[in-house]
Amino acid sequence: MKRRIACGIAGAYLLLAVIMGSLYHRSRAIPWHEKYSVVCHALGRTWEGDAATNSKEAFLYNYRQGQRVFEADLQITSDGIMVLRHDWYQDLGQAEAFGWTEEERWAVTAQEFLDAAVYGKYTPLTLEDWFAIMKKYPNIYMVTDTKYSPKVEAQFRILVDTAIDKGYEDVLLRVIVQIYYKEMYDEVMSVYPFENLIWTLYYIGYPEKQEILDFMDEKEIPVLVMPSSWWDDQKQRDLENSGIKVYVHTVDDEEEARQRIEQGVSGIYSDDIRPDTLEQ
Repeated sequence: MKRRIACGIAGAYLLLAVIMGSLYHRSRAIPWHEKYSVVCHALGRTWEGDAATNSKEAFLYNYRQGQRVFEADLQITSDGIMVLRHDWYQDLGQAEAFGWTEEERWAVTAQEFLDAAVYGKYTPLTLEDWFAIMKKYPNIYMVTDTKYSPKVEAQFRILVDTAIDKGYEDVLLRVIVQIYYKEMYDEVMSVYPFENLIWTLYYIGYPEKQEILDFMDEKEIPVLVMPSSWWDDQKQRDLENSGIKVYVHTVDDEEEARQRIEQGVSGIYSDDIRPDTLEQ
């Protein structure tokens, strides 16, 4: 009798494990763009109201607000380390620590970058730091913003090597690579077979409709991104029934966000609009 009870309990636990495993893999199988309508721009606005900090505090605050897809700006330090920063020109309260002047600014070393708090209070992040965060929070995604560069392969080699060498290769499954022109697709994929890519148009402008449809179908890219101001009735007609998801940036006004969703956009990039706000 006891044996039958024990077997029954063991069987129940096994069935529960199978069900939970099935639900987990099913949730992983749903593409990010089918689950999330907001991309948190530059890790989002901080609790204090500062935008574009790409800081640890910005991530933690916006994660608590329900954000799960985070765009991160990426730059390379003078000693070859990839860090989260929009560019090497913005002050962000670090200029004095970097020794910059109004006339001259430059890439600093990784240590100099880490030693200078953003606006004197926020923690700057290297890409390795960010990958560690992605490892700790397995339900978040990263959208790369590497800006235009003539050295795409070198950029992404640093990104991939950072993940592999530091033991974070598994997070690359949740890295969403933002490409800016068609040739960049092959440059990126020659480095690593990323599973998630999106095509962002602000650099090249809006191509002909057929060019968009053909390229995105050939490369199996599901998401097209453009400035919010570009979206109009013609583009909606161009892309309706194509299966392409359109995200627009950067939208911080709730009324504008509501209008874009009503006009057929699938999602937005935002500094502070939360997913639950957009759903409402």
